[in-house]
Amino acid sequence: MTSTATTDMQALQDNYLDRLTREINKRSDKLIEIFLIGYFLFGVVIAALYDTWFIAIAVGGILLAIYFLSKKLFPDGNVNQFVASAVVGVYMGQFIYQTHGLFEMHFFAFIGATLLITYQNWKVQIPLAIVIVLHHALFGYLQYKSFLQNTDARVYFTQLNYMDLQTFIIHCFLAVIILTICCLWAIDMKKRTSENAKNIIAIEEMSSNFSKNLEFANMLAHGVYDQTTEVDSNDPFAAVLVELQSKLKRA
Repeated sequence: MTSTATTDMQALQDNYLDRLTREINKRSDKLIEIFLIGYFLFGVVIAALYDTWFIAIAVGGILLAIYFLSKKLFPDGNVNQFVASAVVGVYMGQFIYQTHGLFEMHFFAFIGATLLITYQNWKVQIPLAIVIVLHHALFGYLQYKSFLQNTDARVYFTQLNYMDLQTFIIHCFLAVIILTICCLWAIDMKKRTSENAKNIIAIEEMSSNFSKNLEFANMLAHGVYDQTTEVDSNDPFAAVLVELQSKLKRA
């Protein structure tokens, strides 16, 4: 294959991959938006149980507004993906606070990490990871400090009086492992998408060459030997047809 043909093929692959990526991002945006709205509604539900209406409506509403505003301001980029990642992490912190440190609320971070895989971009896991680390470190410390000082103003991070350092390290270590696995999945899915794009373009190229060769063969079958037909010089079957045309001309 000539360098020009190789360049053209690469351009086709890049163009198709770009269109495919936009479609994937569009579907992922719809999915993440459904869950973000669900997160907000879940915050309202648990507000009725724990009397945390202000946190549920104010914080939850602001988080939704930030996401949709980022999507409106940057419609052609992927800024909203990174914002969604951070928003998911903050929702986790909101739920933990609303439920007075209910341990199960930590799993919302991992639900978000799994959702973010669909973007096939491992980097969108970074804001979520940062939020998790900052939240756990800050709120864990504040709860520990309030326990030592025996203050009434409690900061809720865990249902225990506080989380000891060993448990905190194990907790963060496991969170990092899960996020790393999500990153690896995203990388693998992106690689497969790229390979699929290349295969589809190759199949389309083969189909196009087959149609041209069929037209060329049909022309020769009807005794038309002088007409020039554009075929792929690197196609073995096309080369045979060209050679056959040359011999028929001399016959």
